Amino acid sequence: MTAVETGWHCLGPAENYRDGKPHAIEAFGTKLVAFADRSGEIRVLDARCPHMGGDLSHGSVVGDTIDCPIHRWRWNGDGEAAGGSPHPTPTRAWATLERDRLLFVWHDQESSPPPVEAR
Repeated sequence: MTAVETGWHCLGPAENYRDGKPHAIEAFGTKLVAFADRSGEIRVLDARCPHMGGDLSHGSVVGDTIDCPIHRWRWNGDGEAAGGSPHPTPTRAWATLERDRLLFVWHDQESSPPPVEAR
C-alpha cells in the first residue's frame, strides 16, 4: 500500500455535496461522509458511528447534523454528539477547504492540522 501524501486532497466540485444528502467517500484507507450544514458549509467526518459502527453515509442530514441510521443519534460538523444524542464519544472531523468551487480535505499521517495560512 502506498503512503498518502500530507496535504489537501480534492474531493471534486463542492456543489455536488450541497444537495441535503450524506455522501460516502473512500479515502486514506477509511470511509468518510461529507454533508453540507444549513449555511452551506461542507463538513467531512469519519463515516463510522462511534456508538455501534453504523455507517453515517446511510443516515440523514438533519439541520447542521448527520444522524446514524441505527439509533438516529446525531453528530455535528465538528464530530461532537448533538441533537440530544446520549452517546458522548465524538467522531473524527476532517478539515476542509473550498477553492475555485472545489472541495478539498486535509490529510496528514500524524494527524497534524493544516497550516494556518491555508484555513
